[in-house]
Amino acid sequence: MPRKRLRDLYTEEAVEFFNHVVDDKPLLPFLIPLVFVAWAVERWLVPFSNWVPLVVAVWATIQYGRFQRQLLVEDLNKKWQRLVLDTLPITPLEPCEWLNKLFMEVWFNFFEPKLSKRFRSIVEVSFLHVKKIPVFSIIILIISRLKHRKPALIEKIELLEFSLGSCPPSLGLNGIHWSTTGDQRVMRIGFDWDTNEMNIMLLAKLAKPLLGTARIIINSVHIKGDVLLMPILDGQAILYSFESTPEVRIGVAFGSGGSQTLPATELPGVSTWLVKVFTETLVKTMVEPRRRCYPLSPVDLRKNAVGGVLSVTVVSASNLVGSSGINIKGSLSERRQNSTGNCPPGSSGSRTLQTFIEVEIGELTRRTDVCQGSSPGWDATFNMVFHDNAGILRFHLYNRGASSVKYDYLTGCEIKVRHAPDDSTIFWAIGPGSRVLAKHVEQCGREVEMVVPFEGINAGEV
Repeated sequence: MPRKRLRDLYTEEAVEFFNHVVDDKPLLPFLIPLVFVAWAVERWLVPFSNWVPLVVAVWATIQYGRFQRQLLVEDLNKKWQRLVLDTLPITPLEPCEWLNKLFMEVWFNFFEPKLSKRFRSIVEVSFLHVKKIPVFSIIILIISRLKHRKPALIEKIELLEFSLGSCPPSLGLNGIHWSTTGDQRVMRIGFDWDTNEMNIMLLAKLAKPLLGTARIIINSVHIKGDVLLMPILDGQAILYSFESTPEVRIGVAFGSGGSQTLPATELPGVSTWLVKVFTETLVKTMVEPRRRCYPLSPVDLRKNAVGGVLSVTVVSASNLVGSSGINIKGSLSERRQNSTGNCPPGSSGSRTLQTFIEVEIGELTRRTDVCQGSSPGWDATFNMVFHDNAGILRFHLYNRGASSVKYDYLTGCEIKVRHAPDDSTIFWAIGPGSRVLAKHVEQCGREVEMVVPFEGINAGEV
């Protein structure tokens, strides 16, 4: 059996070599019959000398050597092109009309029904799971802000219909290219979504003194900006954000709740208010340097985390006068631990600063003790509970005056947490110079240590 495989391998290599020689020497098919004729003449008519087979063997050896050298050159060229691509700090602008054409062909029957169904279930169940969806979660942010920042005259808002329409967003109309910022690779792609075929209908129940119902429909959306995609953790996740605040326009119409016709009344100022609310939310969550994360897990264990306990230890801060930072240790676990907070002795320095850290996640806050000096050490541990597969851990730095109980807010920073489908956890934050600071733990319960700079020009790190 091994001999047969070896014979087949030699046969395949010989056929490949013959095809290459034929392509390189077009006259070879005519030469071969001539050789057979000469051989027949030599065999039965006039014998040739013994050097003819030697010449043929030398010629075949030379041709085979050229063939092997050509294969080696092609292999080296491929490796060189791959090396250049890996080390090139910036790539030329590449058009991607093919991508938009493909997107248009599969949008109506695949992406639109899938995304509409997914978004509808998200809105009906919980607005918190919006972090799972990339750029299209923008629409959910609009509805979420309508629900949580509704006017006092609206008692309740329910979703009736959800359709993104037949017009997909356009990606990279001016091209796509890669660039390098420090040691971080960044792909810049244009995002342009201008549609008036959207149909997101909400039913609003009016509060007293107004009674009854009203229908609200979002019928058009315009979002235009440059999206940045940043692979992190050796390709285990992608961070995405807008490079700057995008252009946003939202069309909203109103109508009676009992009417069978589509709402068509536009109230002055409502669209402007909604655009303002949405833009503020977008700037706080998805405009540089604030980024969202999409994990690229090689394994999907189909574990949907609905909450967790994050054990956070605020260790110390440094250089609070001038530039400073904070040292944080944390681990995500499924069980509770005792939380303690104290200010270790010997941490006092300059008595002009008496600072403490307030840790916040969602509506839960915890506070360290007050420590003196420009490099205080708290070593305080808290158990922070969050009710989703992702959360934002915020750290607020306050200063207490020497002869006053008044607290002055100095600065803050945040660490975002994301549980991945393979049961791992991703931590990322804004690093020095707005760069990416990311950590990854393979399973819950593992400890991770991060030194995160405070936000601001003359802020520090914790």
